[in-house]
Amino acid sequence: MAKLFICNFLIIAIIAVLLAVIKKIIKSEKGQNAILICASFGTVVLHYSLLFYHIFCGTAIEYLQETPNLVLPIYPCNLVMWSCVIFGFCKNKKSGVGAYLADYIFWFGIISALVGMFANVDFIMNPTFADFSITKSVVAHGTMLFNILLLPMFGMVKVDMRRNMKSILICILEMLVTGLYCNLLFTVLASPEAAYEVNSMFLLHSPFGGAEFLTYPVIALIAIPIYFGLFTVCELVAYKKGDRFYDRLARYYKEKRGK
Repeated sequence: MAKLFICNFLIIAIIAVLLAVIKKIIKSEKGQNAILICASFGTVVLHYSLLFYHIFCGTAIEYLQETPNLVLPIYPCNLVMWSCVIFGFCKNKKSGVGAYLADYIFWFGIISALVGMFANVDFIMNPTFADFSITKSVVAHGTMLFNILLLPMFGMVKVDMRRNMKSILICILEMLVTGLYCNLLFTVLASPEAAYEVNSMFLLHSPFGGAEFLTYPVIALIAIPIYFGLFTVCELVAYKKGDRFYDRLARYYKEKRGK
């Protein structure tokens, strides 16, 4: 695990340098959009890099059967990756869809990326960087983290309890629907056993050995109060007394009673 931590700290150091350079150089909205698109596609290219090799070797079908997350968004980080691509091409990033994507990518994606880096299942099962599939898995989560951190640097993430909680609740529903769809597809096209093995969004069984109760619904129920607490702390830091969400809520109810 020491090798994994050293590698990840090196990746984070490189990300910090790149962010500092980009912040100094990129000033226009057009430049920001170009960086977001390039960063999102960088993660996608890394994600599919082994598939390109297998296409060249003529073993692409077998490889896709072994790695279904290249065909469908099986895991939460797959959804974050594609959301980064969509957000990069989103013309109005301040629209309702843009705001949701920014919140989802940042508030959920940063956790997904860090878990993928520091608790990388592929590395834990085979702790070596001599295997390219393991290395690209760790590095791809690192490039995704870089993409995610661009958003607050470009001023695209806003601390707002109502907006942030709404985005998180939509994100929870979105992942639930995606997981149900993927598991159903594998059940119909293959078998219930195949769906159980794929376990999209961890709906069918827990990804944690020894904690079988931690399936997606339980994880989601735990995540909601944690995010509420996180957003509360963020509002305490970001806003002055009288401007925080509970102050705004109190004023709203006071005005309602006044009417």
